[in-house]
Amino acid sequence: ATDTELLTENEKMIRDQFEQIQKLNNNLLNMQRQLHKANAALNQLNKDLNNRLVKDSLTGLVSRYQYRQEIELAIAGEPDKLGIFTFIDLDDFKSVNDNYGHRVGDAFLKGFADRLIKLPFQNLICMRIAGDEFGLYIHGYTEAGMAQFEQIWTAIRTIVLQDPIQTDQVAIQPVCSAGMAVYGKDTADVYDLIEYADHAMYRAKRSGKNTWRAHEKAPDRQNGQPG
Repeated sequence: ATDTELLTENEKMIRDQFEQIQKLNNNLLNMQRQLHKANAALNQLNKDLNNRLVKDSLTGLVSRYQYRQEIELAIAGEPDKLGIFTFIDLDDFKSVNDNYGHRVGDAFLKGFADRLIKLPFQNLICMRIAGDEFGLYIHGYTEAGMAQFEQIWTAIRTIVLQDPIQTDQVAIQPVCSAGMAVYGKDTADVYDLIEYADHAMYRAKRSGKNTWRAHEKAPDRQNGQPG
């Protein structure tokens, strides 16, 4: 009888310990599932944040928060090569919003961006700088001068500007002015590069719009304006 009671007590102890082990295993599995869900949620949040930083929400181009870093990465890949930055500003875009409303204006900007990414250049970075301002950066040139500038502008004129952009309500003819500057020739600083191209774009605006100008190193000392 004593042996039977001892065996019964051992069985009860083993069963209790087994149940505890099962309970701990279940708790561990639940914690692993919760951790997996938390990691998945964190990864999605990081992905969403990264997309908002890297991609412009309207056009899908590289955003103003990231384009300088993207340019620097391209330069770091081939530091001995030249790069051309093209600063683009739509001419008279305000009239599109005034005449048709911001919804049509946004559709027009999206259509314009969709054409920019079709430009046939390797290592092309397309970016939306702000509002109706866009940028192109092409890295990897061994020579960067008038012939390359003309090639870029011809591609813009034939692929981006040739036909009207169709929105839901109206077809609108895109017109833009552009300025170009060369990394590794005009400057080795990305901030200066963009500023030089911006100044050249405004020279194109002042010359009658719907054209382009290249950065000129020598300033106009008579009126104090950049060249």
